[in-house]
Amino acid sequence: MKPIGFLVAAALFLGVNQPAQAQGVTDMAKLTCAQLLEGSANAIESAVWLSGYYNGLRKNTKLDLNQFQKNADAVIAECKNDPKKTVMQIVNAMLSRKK
Repeated sequence: MKPIGFLVAAALFLGVNQPAQAQGVTDMAKLTCAQLLEGSANAIESAVWLSGYYNGLRKNTKLDLNQFQKNADAVIAECKNDPKKTVMQIVNAMLSRKK
């Protein structure tokens, strides 16, 4: 599963709340699935950061637009199953299952 689509598409389609915000700084490691599923106005910025983070870890420079919806659906489904987990915990678990 390609991380570029998971988070960008999920956040763009649903939006992302700003967890633990202090003076414009957000700790993305604290973003819960419940917050992702609620949505907010900061979706694009959060999606760009999350996508860059996971793609940077994998040294992936390609954007596969055909995978966006599939990846978004997968993250959303996992988040609906366990909304108390963080989005990063969900994505890390999904990536480890794909190895």
